[in-house]
Amino acid sequence: MTSPAPTKTGPALNDMTIFAGVLILINGVLHLLAAIAAIAKRDFFVLTEDQVFQVNVSVWGWVHLVIAVLIIIAGIGIVTGQTWGYLAGIVMASISLVDNFLFAPMYPVWSVIIIALDVLIIWALARQISGESGAAQ
Repeated sequence: MTSPAPTKTGPALNDMTIFAGVLILINGVLHLLAAIAAIAKRDFFVLTEDQVFQVNVSVWGWVHLVIAVLIIIAGIGIVTGQTWGYLAGIVMASISLVDNFLFAPMYPVWSVIIIALDVLIIWALARQISGESGAAQ
């Protein structure tokens, strides 16, 4: 008599999952800080006349706020082991990457740091997803 094989009920929380989840939560908090600074209309961001994308800083603040909330929700999904969290994390990190690419003329150093975090998040989550799909086969 053989014992039944273990069934996989959800993603395993391993080191890479925790790393990606915490990193995306940090990214969400950083977006929240940028949103607060932009919405407060302080002279924190550099505005020049020769920017390709002329957008009001307050508008960017609200965009960052929405992205921050969605990133934090995805991060909570990842850390709690929800399957939808991985794909949501990759999608939100990709949106964050594009958002910060467009935000770079206003605050370049911050944008480059967030873009680097986004790339690291996408790598960690993609590696986790590929590891799960390989283990299920």
